[in-house]
Amino acid sequence: MTLEQKHRPQTWDQYVGQAKAVAKVRRIIDRPGFDRGAFWIEASGANNSGVGKTTLAWLIARQLADDFFTTELSGSKVDKRAVEEIESAAHLRPWGTKPFKVWIVNEAHAISQGAVDAFLTFLDPIPANCVVIFTTTRSVDENLFGDRDSGPFASRCHQITLTNQGLAEAFAARARDIAVAEGLDGQVIDVYVKRVKMRKNNFRAVLMDIEAGEMLTE
Repeated sequence: MTLEQKHRPQTWDQYVGQAKAVAKVRRIIDRPGFDRGAFWIEASGANNSGVGKTTLAWLIARQLADDFFTTELSGSKVDKRAVEEIESAAHLRPWGTKPFKVWIVNEAHAISQGAVDAFLTFLDPIPANCVVIFTTTRSVDENLFGDRDSGPFASRCHQITLTNQGLAEAFAARARDIAVAEGLDGQVIDVYVKRVKMRKNNFRAVLMDIEAGEMLTE
């Protein structure tokens, strides 16, 4: 198990650097009467990897659904048939301790044209007790699906934008906590800040450096 997998945030307090996005998400899912929805989580622009898209998706999922009723998919493998399978499963109510079923579609800009059409129907409106979360490095304002207008797709989702700015200190503190817990720390916090900046705020890359022992003193 990698450090990223082992130390993926399990609570909102452990998810650092994206306070505005978290506040928006929680206003939506904590609202009395929330019973369904779709989210488009994007981190667009340069240097947008490793800022927490999938982690945020899983935090939403864990609040709403049991792990057994959470499915993670790669966008490149989502075609019309995959969406039809989601639709079939959506009409069966979950029997766990939490009331929702959740599907996470990573790299959502890679879904097939057939999947786009199928999702447009499925999401309008999405069945009760279902949530679909799309994550991507592409802005929903771009021509995501070839030359097709992405507006109709975007209008069916709550749009959540993650930032890649002002993350160094928060990411450094979290990274050092993980390094200390793993016995892989030997540096002051300023060295972690420099490392995060060198990795362009890619937290995944920083954890890989820690895993390789690069924050130990010689």
